[in-house]
This record gives sequence, structure tokens and C-alpha cells, in this order.
Amino acid sequence: MPHKPTASALLENLRPFDSDSHFALAVSGGGDSMGLLALAAQARSIKGAPHFSVLTVNHGSRKAAVAEAAQVAAQCEKFNLPHVALMADTNLRKSDFQQQARNMRYRLMSAWCAEHGARGLVVAHHRDDQAETVLMRMARGSGMSGLSGMAPRQLLYTETAPLLLLRPLLKYGGAELKALAYEAGLPVIDDPSNYDPKFERVRWRRLLPLLQAEGLGAARLAEIAAEMRLLQAALDEKLTAWLDHHASWHDYGVLSLPRTDFDALPLSHKQRFIGRFVQYFGQHAHPVKRRKADRLLRQIEETPHGGASAGGLHLRWRKRHVFLGREAAACPEPVAISDMTLNLDGPFDSHFDRRFALSDANGAKHFQLGALGPHGVAEMRARGFSFDKAVPAAYYAALPGIFDGDKLLHCPLFSSSAESLADFKLHSVYYRGFYRDIIAGRQG
Repeated sequence: MPHKPTASALLENLRPFDSDSHFALAVSGGGDSMGLLALAAQARSIKGAPHFSVLTVNHGSRKAAVAEAAQVAAQCEKFNLPHVALMADTNLRKSDFQQQARNMRYRLMSAWCAEHGARGLVVAHHRDDQAETVLMRMARGSGMSGLSGMAPRQLLYTETAPLLLLRPLLKYGGAELKALAYEAGLPVIDDPSNYDPKFERVRWRRLLPLLQAEGLGAARLAEIAAEMRLLQAALDEKLTAWLDHHASWHDYGVLSLPRTDFDALPLSHKQRFIGRFVQYFGQHAHPVKRRKADRLLRQIEETPHGGASAGGLHLRWRKRHVFLGREAAACPEPVAISDMTLNLDGPFDSHFDRRFALSDANGAKHFQLGALGPHGVAEMRARGFSFDKAVPAAYYAALPGIFDGDKLLHCPLFSSSAESLADFKLHSVYYRGFYRDIIAGRQG
């Protein structure tokens, strides 16, 4: 059993950082997040500690939320920690409320982190949360990825910006964090939704004491998750080495694999590979379920030529090659280039659709960047531009185009004669270690 959580342990789990680094803390006012707040306040007195800002999201679903955010703000003021209350910008449906609330919460906080230069968002997920997550995924038939539970670090892609999610307290129980809050004299808010059995997580939470009596409590489930992560890491190492040797990454943001080498991969490797690349290209929080990966693999095995899409990934296969790329129909709507100047800790400063890096975009800031689409492909061909035939034509519509409203100006992967676009640079985000990050889930 781990020792009581301490400020020094918190900082150790947030490294690397320096005294100028900035992290955001997600604090709702509940016992676990107030425990995190207490630790962060203590950590500020440690030499070389980073800066912290506290974020509270009001989902707009309860009248008490405004007062609760104010209560968190008052405690932050005592600790001289800046606090920001983020307001819901959309109405949440009653169906699937918790998932919608989660998505909105991370979208709002990721936008704030990107705008204010925060290295990551620190959340108070703990051992009990991990146990509930493993049980939920087990019930859904998840494979190794699902049973690995929540990762201590996760690069989460939201609608607004990539977000580095940090979970430094997974070794500790929720009761330990709440005790820290009380020791620090912090008030704790009790959210009634934590007891509502209409939510799946709550139902599993109620079952945990019964499972504990049979030896399958939160601590054991967390151990299982840790063991799965070790097995997963070993598999990832083998798969990454295989990709480094066999895979080719095209400038169009398409991955190419020799068909014979792909066919020779063990099934477990192919399942993991497909699951992670659906997650990457589809920009999902979790890998695809194993049965969906199996369905795609059967299609490749049974036909010499073909194509299939799943969750934002488009697969094409021929006699000699298997291709993976972005599904054109799943590409986002054009976005203003002026909104894409993100400051990220990563291999590139700004990105489009996770596939292309931007630089020197000043001359095009009043335009938009979006997928070409079928009409854009036809227009580029009409202008005399030739696409690379080494890449299946199904991927052309997912290539980026510069738009002025509805008018396509150019595809920046081709050279431009337009003076206003001369300095605009865009290239595939492939970098050394790219495959390792995708397979390990650090790109999704």
C-alpha cells in the first residue's frame, strides 16, 4: 500500500518541469480534487516548483454550481493560487450526460491551457477511479488496452487543442485525498450525481465493496491495470520496432505497409496496430474495440483488393501494400488559420487535424484551412496539379486546402505562386518516435 500522498510525490509525478513551468489543476470542489489542491498549495513552497492555476468548470446543469465554483475560488485565494471558472457553452443532453460533460470539460480546459501556456492539465483521478474504469472496460469486452486502465500521462485530443492529461495520484485512494483536504481545512463539496445509479460508474462503485470481500477490491484492480500496462509496453516495443523497419510515412499523411509483412504479423500485434491507428486517425480518447479491429482484419484477409473505414480511419489494401490514412468524410470543417497558433510541448507548434504541422502562416492568417473534399480534388486537377499516384486516390480528399470562405485558394502541399501564400508552410507531422507515440497511446 503506498504511503500518504505528499507534495514532493506530486511534483515527482509531474516531471519534467522547471520553476517557470505552468500547470493547470482541474478542481471541482469534491474531496479528491480538493486534496489535489492542498498538495499543490504545499508544493509551491518547495524549491524549483512550477506554477499552478486552478480551473473549475460549471456544466450549467445544477444551480449550486456557481456557488461551488466561488467556494473553490475562495480557497485558492487563501493559497495565492489563480482560479478561473469556465462556463458551459452548450446545453448537455440528458442521455449520455456524463460523457458529454467530460468532453465539454476537457474541451474548455484544453482551450484555456493552450491559450495560457500550461504544459498540461493535472487531474485528481485516483485508485478507486482506476478500479471502476477497469471494471467498466472489462464488462465491455475490452482487450489489453482497456484493462490497462487510465494512463498516468495521456495526450488527449479535443475539438479545440491537444491536451496533456496528467494523473499523478493513481496510486492513492479517494479517501486519502479527501483526508488531505480536511487536514488542510478545506471544505468539500458532495456532488449528488456521484450517488445516482443511472450512471454506470456509480453502479460499479456500489459493487466494489462486494468485490473487495472476494479479494477483488480497488487495490487489486489497480494492480491488474499496472500489470496490463507492463505487458502492453512489451508488446508496444515489438510493434514499434516492426513499424520502424517496415512502415513508410507519405507526405500526404498516409501510412504504407508491405502486404506480405503485414499478413505475417501475429494476430495480437495486428489487433493492437489497427486499434491504435483508428484511435490516432479518428482522434478518439481510446483504441477501437477488439471486435471492430477483428472485422477490419478479416476484410483484409479475405479480399486481395479493397477498402474500409472505421471511426475516422480509412484502410485501403492492394496485392502488395496496405495503406492507412484519414477518412475524408470524417475530416473537420475548415478552421480559421488565425486560431491555429497553439503553443504545445511537442514536435510541432501548430497542427491541422493532427496530421500536418503549420509554420510561417502569417501571410494566410485571414484564410481558413480544411480538407479538400471531392470538389477540391477535382478543382486542383482542373488547375493542372497532379496527385502522387503512389497513394490511393481515396486519400486525396482528406488533404488540406486553404480556403477563403467557400473558395478554394490552394493545396499547401503543392508549391504556390500566390504571393500571400508564399510563406505558408505545412508538412506531415511524422517525426522520430512517431510510431512509438501512436502505439503507446501518447498521440491519442
